[in-house]
Amino acid sequence: VTSGKDQEQYWEHKDQPYRFVTAEEFSEAFQSFHVGTRLGDELGTEFDKSQSHPYALTTKKYGVGKLELYKACLSREYLLMKRNSFV
Repeated sequence: VTSGKDQEQYWEHKDQPYRFVTAEEFSEAFQSFHVGTRLGDELGTEFDKSQSHPYALTTKKYGVGKLELYKACLSREYLLMKRNSFV
């Protein structure tokens, strides 16, 4: 939550006065935290595609062709129409 009005309701330290935390401050604090540094290290290393199975990586959008995706959506809609019909 980045707006000052919305952020106050999530303030955890009830004994301390509320202080607005900007997105930049939050980002810096997260990156200095151990979880943020580990995540940055993990995402910073390049993925080695040569060690993965060739079929594990897709070259098409959604992993299927447009015609197969259309058929799947059409059959789902048909099943929904059939289930909700009164006849």
